[in-house]
Amino acid sequence: MSVSPTRRQMALLRYVHGHILATGMAPTIRECVRDMGFSSKSVVHWLLKGLQERGTVRILPGQERGIEVLTPPAIPMIDGTPLYAVPVALSRRV
Repeated sequence: MSVSPTRRQMALLRYVHGHILATGMAPTIRECVRDMGFSSKSVVHWLLKGLQERGTVRILPGQERGIEVLTPPAIPMIDGTPLYAVPVALSRRV
C-alpha cells in the first residue's frame, strides 16, 4: 500500500513541478528554500527524501538540479492560468 504525501510534501512537489513547467529545469535546493519560505536546506532534503520514498520523485545524486518528478501533481488553476508556487504564507502553515 502506498502512503500519500504529506501536505508539505505536496506543496513542494507542486512547486518543483511548476518550476519545471515554467523554466524547463528543476529548481535548486536553495531556490526551493527561498521560494517556499523554508528555514533551511535540510527541510527541503527531508521533504524530498519522503517524496522519493513514496515514488513521487527521483533524486539524481551529484546534480545541482537533480530532481525528477515521476508522478506530476494536479496544479491548481485560476482563470485557466496555472498556479506554479504556493505563497510563502501558505507554505509555512502546511
